Amino acid sequence: MCITESACPFTPRSGPARALRTLVATGLLALPARAQQPSAQPWAQPPPPPVSAGPTWAPPARTASDFESGTLYVTTTAYGLGVGIWLGAELGLDDPGLRLIPAALFGVAAPVTAYVWNQPRLPRGVPGALSAGLFIGAGEGLGVAALQMTNAEDPWGALGLSRAVVIGSTVGGIGGFVLGELQRPSPNISAFASSGVVWGSLVGSAIGLGASQEGIGFAEANDTMALGGLIGFNAGLVVTMGLSTVFVPSTQQLAWMWLGAGVGAVSSMPVYLFYLGDDTPPAKRGLLFSATMTALGILVGGVFGPGIGELGLGSEGSRWASIDYVTPVPVDGGLGFRLGGTLF
Repeated sequence: MCITESACPFTPRSGPARALRTLVATGLLALPARAQQPSAQPWAQPPPPPVSAGPTWAPPARTASDFESGTLYVTTTAYGLGVGIWLGAELGLDDPGLRLIPAALFGVAAPVTAYVWNQPRLPRGVPGALSAGLFIGAGEGLGVAALQMTNAEDPWGALGLSRAVVIGSTVGGIGGFVLGELQRPSPNISAFASSGVVWGSLVGSAIGLGASQEGIGFAEANDTMALGGLIGFNAGLVVTMGLSTVFVPSTQQLAWMWLGAGVGAVSSMPVYLFYLGDDTPPAKRGLLFSATMTALGILVGGVFGPGIGELGLGSEGSRWASIDYVTPVPVDGGLGFRLGGTLF
């Protein structure tokens, strides 16, 4: 125990004591101050976890529809039948029973193969492009063979015809498949091209026959009709494919184009009444007018058809005319029908 302050080495007044007392006091004051100080942002949430760049899910792939797959099965069936018929002709099978066996085998094997290949469904556009290629290629081969058989001194015959159709269909199918894989075109474009070649061949054949030399019969005019059909076939393909680069026709437009073609052809029928008599041009000249009306009907149907449909022809609530019943009615010397409906 220190008697005097000077004898005690550690006193409250000494330098080390004062420093220790100051540190303890400062610490005691700071602790409650920090304990009582509120958080600057009590509502703040912890930062969210980092989000990886890009979507974490992939959009569902667009696959072929039931209708597009159905067209594939139909066209492959026709292709298989054609291959079987050609093979039977190449083998020289004269017995009808034996000659039909290859057609039956390939006619079943082709659509079954297409069905297995389409499981799971192919991407949208591929079956339609392949089907259109098979159809257009077969039509091209048929047109070439028809032109050769009507103009050449040594026609190909049935064997040459089947060869041309099979070769054309095979080349067209390969081209359609490649185009479908690279471009994935809308099935409506494929349907538009297939429809275009049919329209073109019909219009071209009518023009070729109508413009044939006067004084020759139908049989003698086959060459010009075949030439016109082949030219129209390819013209229809070029026009539809060219238009497809600008717009894609809807299913409704395609239906109205077909309806317009039929209406145009039927509406041109009265022109043949003007060819009755001895001093009139041959009636086949009327085919020129029929071809023109058919082409105009296709154009009008595609442009104005959907608008006409919106007026109520296809809707239940705003239909302006409907057929309510059709009943058989006995008449003198036969049987007739009674038609009833509602107008406006």
